[in-house]
Amino acid sequence: MKGIIFNMFNDIVVSRFDEQTWEEILGHARVDGAYTSLGNYDDHDMFALVGAAGHHMGMTPQECLQWLGREMLPRLGGIYPGMLERFQNTFSMLKALNNVIHPEVVRFHPDAIVPVFHYYEVGTDSMVMEYCSARGICSFAHGLMQGCSDYFNETVGIDHTQCRHRGDERCLFHITT
Repeated sequence: MKGIIFNMFNDIVVSRFDEQTWEEILGHARVDGAYTSLGNYDDHDMFALVGAAGHHMGMTPQECLQWLGREMLPRLGGIYPGMLERFQNTFSMLKALNNVIHPEVVRFHPDAIVPVFHYYEVGTDSMVMEYCSARGICSFAHGLMQGCSDYFNETVGIDHTQCRHRGDERCLFHITT
């Protein structure tokens, strides 16, 4: 996982709580915490941090991943200037993940592992998105979708109808405006 994600995680916790809380989370996660934005770190560290942060906030790891994704989306605009501004609404941004946003991320971070989304039943006010990734952090993707809705100040329904963590074959989101 890219160090930039770790740095944003740190920034989010410190801005929502304080530096002491971040230090406590690092201690409970039993990870070093000396991350740089240019580094590439094992996903195990991220899952340990998510578990410790979730415990601290009274959330499950999946709820914490969703919270983190939602909090992280607006910060991505600062890291990748112009990326969010090119879209008019949540749907236009979500439809551009595979062909616009992820290639941009890979351009800046060639070793980044990005998920793939498949789109079904795409209409003007609803669509079904399938999340495909070996990482299995569909809750993080869910949070990014919510953050996108927040960014565009839209009311968007996001229903995680199927999930591999619940025993389903795949992860599907039904999204409506």
